[in-house]
Amino acid sequence: MAEDPPKTGLTAETIASMGDDPGPAPKLELQPGDRAGRYLILGQVGRGGMGVVYKAYDPELDRRVALKLLSVQRKRESQTDRARGRLLREAQALAKLSHPNVVSAYDVGTLDDNVFVAMELVEGKSFKQWMQDTQPEQRQVIKTLVAAGRGIAAAHKAGLIHRDIKPENIIVGDDGRVRVLDFGLARASAPDEIQEEAVRRNIPTDDNPDYLPDSMDVSGEVLSEGSRLRTHLTLAGALLGTPGYMAPEQYLGHQLTEHTDQYSFCVTLYEALYHRRPHSGRKLKDLKLQVTTGRLDPLPPEAKVSARLRRIVLRGLSTSHHDRYA
Repeated sequence: MAEDPPKTGLTAETIASMGDDPGPAPKLELQPGDRAGRYLILGQVGRGGMGVVYKAYDPELDRRVALKLLSVQRKRESQTDRARGRLLREAQALAKLSHPNVVSAYDVGTLDDNVFVAMELVEGKSFKQWMQDTQPEQRQVIKTLVAAGRGIAAAHKAGLIHRDIKPENIIVGDDGRVRVLDFGLARASAPDEIQEEAVRRNIPTDDNPDYLPDSMDVSGEVLSEGSRLRTHLTLAGALLGTPGYMAPEQYLGHQLTEHTDQYSFCVTLYEALYHRRPHSGRKLKDLKLQVTTGRLDPLPPEAKVSARLRRIVLRGLSTSHHDRYA
């Protein structure tokens, strides 16, 4: 019998980055007692647009791990091979990264047409849940996010860009340690020309080439099933992320760099300090206009944030990446 999913840790931090939409059934469904490489599957914890997360047991090292099975679904075999190869390279790079503020990846492998990553199983809360539950003082908020920032910087030095920094992807462990997860694994695996085409056509549908999903809740993942919209949003790596935290270059389809993560990090910091995000648009096209034109909402007058800290946050939210921190 599958174990009950943990109420903290994995459900808060590993699944959050996978997308709120459950997505289609992957090509491979593992059941308790099945094996992925040397790992014994204990049960499914959750699923999202990128694949499925399982709790598993590593008999060689006698420990439980989070096993993320990343589904690779493409129409053409050449795209499948390319997607699998890119995910595998990124997972291997992540497995080489060792930093106390990054969730550890222990192992990587392939199972049929899928890539799996064995990761550290963390008990704790997402930064978002931690903020809600503890109501920390500003000093503790900053200390926590500085620790996350160290993990982000370490990953950047290793050549990894996250593309989806947000409160749900920062974990405050029960051991007090802050971790960021899923570096390199949050990005789409489409060929660049497909990404550029999806961006150029502004995520069209068959019926309306200028359509944007205005009813979408921009706090969630840009993922939708069962339509051409799903195809472009999944294939367009520049658009994979959480709209409320995405940098201008993600909306515009420009090259993504470490500055992209810096922008998302500063949205997270802004939200933690002011208890709201810097852009209030609820429709995707309105949010995109605000972000790409640099139109921030007025600062809440009641917030007690020092001028120095405010300048730091606002510089990280500069529209041009050249104006952000090096």
